[in-house]
Amino acid sequence: MVGRFFQVGFGRQDVTLRDGKVYRLAPQRSRKLDRLILQTFGYILRLYLRHPESKSLAPGGAPCEAGTRGLLIRASVIAGQVRYVGKETDRRWAEGEDMSLLTFKPIEYIPSGKVSADTKLGGEIAKWGLRELMRTTGLSQHTIEAIRAGQSVRRLTLKRMRDALSSGLG
Repeated sequence: MVGRFFQVGFGRQDVTLRDGKVYRLAPQRSRKLDRLILQTFGYILRLYLRHPESKSLAPGGAPCEAGTRGLLIRASVIAGQVRYVGKETDRRWAEGEDMSLLTFKPIEYIPSGKVSADTKLGGEIAKWGLRELMRTTGLSQHTIEAIRAGQSVRRLTLKRMRDALSSGLG
């Protein structure tokens, strides 16, 4: 199967699934970068040997590069926010080529409670009139004033406001 693909594949126009552009398969790169290069398992394994280590630092404390040698130093990682995600898996991954897998998002468990708007969102809300925000979001005047003042509101209420602002307020 692979051998037949190599014989027929070169010079033929193919469409990539990622961006929908038409490319030609080729054994080597062109100057215009308009051709896809076939990669074998051996080629990918050779690239892996030259891949810089992202979790460690070079002996001098600088980020690792492809040619870094010696005893590596552990890089410090600073966590921002803890996010709880479900470990459920989508069984379609094992089934084969399903285009809906490209848009897969894991379930995120967010603790209930109230949140407040950051200053950036407060600045965006200030650009719009109160009545227009009320019509578009369906929120009450008091809720919008609370968001503008940086007071705590429900997480879904703040999401509704963000969604309305990102869509340009209808």
